[in-house]
This record gives sequence, structure tokens and C-alpha cells, in this order.
Amino acid sequence: MAKKYLESWKKAKAKFEADTGKKKPDPKSRFGKLFAKVSSTGFEKSLKAYDAAKTVKEAEKFARAFQAAARDYIPTLDAAGKAARQDGDDVYADACAAMVASLNKITANVFMDLERFGSWPDNLDGFFKSPYWYKLLLKQAKKEFSTENVELFGLIFNKKLNSEANSQDAYETYIQAKSPKEVNITSATRKLCDKCAQEGKWKAMPWDKVEMDIGVNLGDTVFRLGSAVAAGTE
Repeated sequence: MAKKYLESWKKAKAKFEADTGKKKPDPKSRFGKLFAKVSSTGFEKSLKAYDAAKTVKEAEKFARAFQAAARDYIPTLDAAGKAARQDGDDVYADACAAMVASLNKITANVFMDLERFGSWPDNLDGFFKSPYWYKLLLKQAKKEFSTENVELFGLIFNKKLNSEANSQDAYETYIQAKSPKEVNITSATRKLCDKCAQEGKWKAMPWDKVEMDIGVNLGDTVFRLGSAVAAGTE
């Protein structure tokens, strides 16, 4: 489900206005003077940008901007609500408390998102070291009908092709023309692989070159996964 944090906040504001019958209280009251210091403009802009983010880098930037804005807004709003309670204005006090609760929930969700962004692998190898990110990468590859790239890269990365039998099986499964899961690699790399196969030199198979070629393919998949993570659809 895509992020809709701004929509959640707007619903909280609409409820506040419906419950109190006003957007803002009497500016002369103690509560009103405190409330006047509250401005949601900053974090509304950051939430809008965060919801629309297309990459992890963008999402992280706007999530942190929201956190900074909310850090000042929430305590002020909470203080305004307490002042209203002391002044006997329970309607405003309850409405403020509800808004604070909504904001705290959004803030908690954004914090969880940031923790996830913070663990984003630094390179392609990182996706094959982490069960969590490997699972998401494979899921994204399934959507793109390109799981063969993940499978073969994983076999090479985890050094599963050192034996002649495994190397031959991988060649016949992923490299050979019209093989069941033929991967997209450069013609130069494929020629080298074919030559090794023809000569029966399975241990000489240039899996390092194959890994580099597949890495290019997976780079596109990783980019799209990053967009999905940033958009909250993954």
C-alpha cells in the first residue's frame, strides 16, 4: 500500500475543525496565544514530498525534513491543549490531544521507514548477504520475470559453481543458447562460456565475467525495488 501520510494528517485536521467548529481559537486567550505559534506548513510540505518520493534517497530526505518540523510542532500543540484544559475548554483540549495522537502515529511510521532506509544495502552484494533484502529482490525480480538473474548471481556469489558438475549444470541452465533460464549477457562473455563448454573445461568457465554482466541487469531491478520501497509499495 502506498504511503498516504499527508492524507492521514489532513483527516486529523478536518476532525479538529469539525469537533471545535473553528480552525483556530480566540487569539487573545492563553490557549490561543500558544496555538498561534503552531504552523503545520513545513511538515505538510515535507509529507507531500515524502508521499511522492520515487527513490529511497528522496524518501529519506523528506522523511527527515518531516521529523525536524514535527519535533517543534507536536510539543507546542500538546502544550496548547493542556492550556485549554486548564482554562476549562475541554473541546479544544480533546481536539488537540487527538491531533497529537495522529501526529505521533505518523511520526512513528516515518521513523520505522527511516530505519528500513538506513539498512538499504550499500552494493549489490549486500542484497545477497541479507535474507531480508534477498527476499525483496527476488520478489521484485519475479514481478519482472527475471528471477534467473538473481538465481545465477547468487550461485556465483556463494561460490556454488566451483565443481565441474555444478559449473556444467549452471551453463546448461542459464548460459547455453535456448537454455531453460537463459540470462542476458554480452556476446563476448557468452563466446568464452561456449568455448569452455565445447572443450569440457568446466572449471575454467568465466563466472566472474558472467557475474559482472548479470550485475548490470540486476542494477535495473534494484533501482525499481528502491522506488517501490520509497513509495511504500514494498
